Amino acid sequence: MDEHDSVACMEMDINALRLLHRVVSDAYEQWPGGLQEEQQCLRMMKLQLYAALMDHLFDAKSI
Repeated sequence: MDEHDSVACMEMDINALRLLHRVVSDAYEQWPGGLQEEQQCLRMMKLQLYAALMDHLFDAKSI
């Protein structure tokens, strides 16, 4: 990420996080082509959402 890029933070429950991960994963897997940056962005979003899911799972098991 470039130092001039804007950053947004969101809060959502675990069900919304799972749904968002599934939607982004599907978009990545079914990417119709176009700008390579878009596919790379989808891949990064997919990985970051997966990491958030794993963080939640880890935190839930720590309780």
